[in-house]
Amino acid sequence: MDLHLHLPAKSSTVSILTSFTNKSAMIVYYCVIFFDLFSSRGISIKLPENPNPQPLKWWQSEIIYQVYPRSFMDSDGDGVGDLKGIESKVDYIADLGAGAVWLSPIYESPMKDFGYDISNFTNIDPIFGTMDDFLSLATKLRENGLKLVMDFVPNHSSDLHVWFNLSVHRQEKYEDFYVWKNASGYDSEENPIVPNNWVSFFGGSAWEWNEIREQFYFHQFVAGQPDLNFENPEVLHEMLEIMKFWLDMGVDGFRMDTVPSMFEDQRFLDEAEDPNRPPNSIPTDYSYWSHIYTYDLPATRDSWQISENYLISDGKERCMMIEAYVGSLDKLFLYYGTKTKPIAHFPFNFEFITRSNQVDPFNMLILLLPGSAVTYYGEEIGMTNTNLTWEETVDPPGCQAGPERYQLFSRDPERTPMQWNYDKNSGFSTGDSTWLPINPNYKELNVQAQNETSGDSHLKVYKQILSLRKTDTWKYGSLEAYALENGQGFGFARIYKGSGFIVLANYLDGDMIINVGEHFKDIPDSAMVYTTSVNFQPEMSVGSFISTKSVTIRGKHSIILTFSKSENEKKNDTWIWTIVNWILLSKANFYLFTIISDLNNGHIVKPVWNLQNNYNTV
Repeated sequence: MDLHLHLPAKSSTVSILTSFTNKSAMIVYYCVIFFDLFSSRGISIKLPENPNPQPLKWWQSEIIYQVYPRSFMDSDGDGVGDLKGIESKVDYIADLGAGAVWLSPIYESPMKDFGYDISNFTNIDPIFGTMDDFLSLATKLRENGLKLVMDFVPNHSSDLHVWFNLSVHRQEKYEDFYVWKNASGYDSEENPIVPNNWVSFFGGSAWEWNEIREQFYFHQFVAGQPDLNFENPEVLHEMLEIMKFWLDMGVDGFRMDTVPSMFEDQRFLDEAEDPNRPPNSIPTDYSYWSHIYTYDLPATRDSWQISENYLISDGKERCMMIEAYVGSLDKLFLYYGTKTKPIAHFPFNFEFITRSNQVDPFNMLILLLPGSAVTYYGEEIGMTNTNLTWEETVDPPGCQAGPERYQLFSRDPERTPMQWNYDKNSGFSTGDSTWLPINPNYKELNVQAQNETSGDSHLKVYKQILSLRKTDTWKYGSLEAYALENGQGFGFARIYKGSGFIVLANYLDGDMIINVGEHFKDIPDSAMVYTTSVNFQPEMSVGSFISTKSVTIRGKHSIILTFSKSENEKKNDTWIWTIVNWILLSKANFYLFTIISDLNNGHIVKPVWNLQNNYNTV
C-alpha cells in the first residue's frame, strides 16, 4: 500500500525537491533518484568536512513538520481539525525533534478547494478557529522552541473575495486585478466562446464567463479561484502587504504555493499538445498540453524576490519556500535568485516516494543527507493512503475527473486524519463522523502503539534519526556516498573531527553483504549499531558492536552505524575544502552543479545546493 502522499494544489509531474510519504517534503524523490542513477552509472560523491564551520540558519538544520490542519487534531468534535487541536499536540511535535511547524492554509475561505480559495487573506476561517486561537498557537510554538511557517497562495483568490466583486463591477483600481478577456466569438446559440484552449490544473477549460462583466476570467484551478493579474503592480503590492501582516504576527516564513502560475503570456495564444503527455490523458486534462504560455514565465522570477527586510526583521531570519515544478536544471536555479536578488531559500514540490515497506530506509536518506527537510504529518509513523470510494471523494480534481478516473487525481487518500491512538476515530475527533474517513488500519498503525511497544517502531527510529541530525557530524561533516553491490543498495558516510556515522540501505529484495571498508575510507573495523529499520536482523541489536568487514542487510532494510576514528587515522582535508570552497564562491559554482547534476539527470540538485548553503559559501 502506498504511503500517505500530500499532492500539490495542482496536478503536475516535474519535481524540484521532494519528500517521502504523504508527509515530508522535498528530499526523498531526489535521494532516490540520486541512488538509482548512482547505482546504474557507478558514480560517487565525496566532499570533505568543513574545517571552519559557521552556525547554520534554522531552516538549514531544523526539520519542518507540515500540518494539514483539517486532518491533524479536532478539538471541538465537528470532525474537522482546528487550531486548538494543533495547539494540544505541540508537545508531541517538539518531542519528535522538529524545529518548525508549517501550516497548510487556514485563511477565511468558502472551501471550494479546502482553503486554497481565500476570501480574506488576513483572517482565520471559523472552521479552524479565531485569530486569538492563532495567536495562542503561535505562543505555544515559541514556548517550545518551534518556528511557524504558513502556506501563502499568491496566484489567486476566492471569487468571494471583495477584490473580485470590485473587479467584476469595474471599480477603479480593481478593474484589472484579475485576468479578464473578451469572448473569442459566439456560437449559433449566442453562447460566448472561450478566448483560447487553456486548461485548468483540475481539468476542463481555464475560462469562466461572468454575466455581469460580460467577459471571461482566467482560473488555473477551480472556477471559484480566479487568477490575480500580476501584470498589475498593485496586485504584487497587496500581496507583499499581506505577507508583512503575518510577519508582524510572528510568522517565521512562508511556503509559496503555485508561484510559477502567476504570469501568463499576454498574447493569449493556444497551447500545443504535449508530445510527452501520459498515454491515458485526454484533451480536458492539464497533462495533455504543453503549458509554455501559462507556466514558469520569466516575469515570475523577475517580480518575486526576497527583500532584505523580509530576510531579516527585528533580528529574525525568515524562510521562503517556493513550490515550483520545472523541467530543467537551468530553470531550477533561477528560483534561487542571486546573492543580491534572492528568491527562494529552496524550491519545493509534492512529488513523493510511495513505498510503505521502506519507511525507515527512505527517512534515513531524507533526514541525514545534507539539506533542508520537511516531514508531512504521519510520515513519522508510516501512515498509508486510505482507499476511498467515489462517494467518499470530496477533493475538487477528483470530483472533476468523475467516478471512472477520480483515483488518478484525488488528493483525499493522503489527507485522511492523523492516527493518534486506538480510540474512536483514532483519537482525532470525538465526533460521530470525520470530514474524511479514518484509515481502517488505525488499530495497528497509530502513535500510541508505536510509542508503547517494547520493540522497535517507525516512530522510535524517526526520533533517533532526528537526534543524529542535530549533531555537528550531520551539520558540518564530510559526505562520501556510493552505490552498493551493483545498484542493489546505497550508502553514505558523514564524518566530523574523527566521529561519524554511516547509513547503509538495501532497496531491493534479497540480502546484501557489504565490506564497508571497500567503499568508504577511514572506517574502523568495528562500529556500533545506532539504529536500524523496523524488524531488522535480531543479532544486530541497537548498541552492539559489529564488524564492518561484513555487514549483512536484508532486502528493503537499512542500518545506521556510528564510530570514532583514532587520532592517527584522522585526515586533514582543509586543502581540499579550500579548493571546493573557492569553486563554490567563484562563478564556476554553476558548473560544479551542472557536472554533478548532469550525471544524475538533474536530480541531485537539492542536496548539493543545500550542502553549499550549509557550508555558508553563498
